[in-house]
Amino acid sequence: MSVVCWFALQQLAAVPESPVAGEPVLVSARLADGPASGVSVQVVLPDGVRRPIGETDSDGALRFVPETAGQHTFVADVGGVRCLTPVFAQQRAGRWLLAVGSVPLGLALLWIQLRRIRRGMRTGQA
Repeated sequence: MSVVCWFALQQLAAVPESPVAGEPVLVSARLADGPASGVSVQVVLPDGVRRPIGETDSDGALRFVPETAGQHTFVADVGGVRCLTPVFAQQRAGRWLLAVGSVPLGLALLWIQLRRIRRGMRTGQA
């Protein structure tokens, strides 16, 4: 289907092609002579459910925020030609790796500071 869109000069595109779940995707529809406004766009979610997400504005654009990770396929009839464009939403990176690295470092620095304080108290320099 996307080959037909290419040769017929109708186009449905999504940017970025590999978004992060929870961040917006800009879906745009274009005809040979410019943006295609009022195009009804649907999305096929990773679980296979198809749902309408709205119509393109005067610039031929529509914003969509993927809620889950996985492949989302946008479907629209642009100028009488059915066009598809897939994007693969990535899982949001967790901060657990930062926590795993920061907690031991913080504990080590606390231990060093406590040792300095104890040494100072023993020598009477605190």
